[in-house]
Amino acid sequence: MADLTVKLGNLKFTNPVLPAAGPNVMRLEQMLEAVERGAGGIVTKTVSREPAVYPKPCISKGPCDGLLNCETWSDRPWRSYIDDYVKVKETGVPLICSIGYSPEDVAELGKALAAEVGPDVVEFSTHYVGKTLDPLKRVAEALRGSVSCPVWMKVSPSTPDIPEMAKVMSDYVDGFVAVNSVGPALDFDIDNPRPRLGTEDGHGWLSGPAITGVALYAVYQISHSQDKPVVGVGGIRTGEDAVKFIMAGASLVGICSEAIRRGTGIYGKIASEISDWMDRKGYGSLDDIRGLYAPVEAGDSR
Repeated sequence: MADLTVKLGNLKFTNPVLPAAGPNVMRLEQMLEAVERGAGGIVTKTVSREPAVYPKPCISKGPCDGLLNCETWSDRPWRSYIDDYVKVKETGVPLICSIGYSPEDVAELGKALAAEVGPDVVEFSTHYVGKTLDPLKRVAEALRGSVSCPVWMKVSPSTPDIPEMAKVMSDYVDGFVAVNSVGPALDFDIDNPRPRLGTEDGHGWLSGPAITGVALYAVYQISHSQDKPVVGVGGIRTGEDAVKFIMAGASLVGICSEAIRRGTGIYGKIASEISDWMDRKGYGSLDDIRGLYAPVEAGDSR
């Protein structure tokens, strides 16, 4: 049987499949069920110093079998999650707490989480931080100064130069998560041409299989621009999808939209499918397939 273990520094994941931060990990019950049903670690719903206020409905089906959402960070006060985080950490799986957004936000939250929870990793989202490097550096520095655990950066797909960003930010962070949802985006029913989401014009952010190609290329670019680990996120539905991300350079993968559609059992199912595929192909460990994708060079006859 293939070895799905992933070791990143002092952290050990029994398999590479995690929830991605989103509505699929909004409640303690969802996180504990994810552990019970095979997730290799838990990434929490993103929180910030002030609860989010977003229009309802906030999730709808989108184009190309994707999902549209106008949800931002959690609408719960961040302190209401502390007991949840502690209970998840007690299960023994790595706990990755997702936070945002300003330097002041992440400094305060990072310090409190370090003292009261002791997460294994803190992930910061860049979705609302800006598209240039200076604000990203300031957030990373503020978080780095408030925690001693590894820091991961969740990458917005709208980042103008992803390889350059990765090279620069690898001096500030311990890993990357790629990518967040894509947009703004729009979809509607031609038989009822009205907004599906609660935003004024119906726009939202696109996730699911519609963005897989974007996410896959971002993972490839980041993993080939620097040496820190990458978590691949974007439309993964099957073990073979996950294998693609690992071949593109990912160390771990994150699932959100498919968990919303199919529930917490999807994490263990995808992990089993990865193992089955590797057994059929004769691969013994994830290291055997990580980074296996390679562009065709000039003169290559393939």
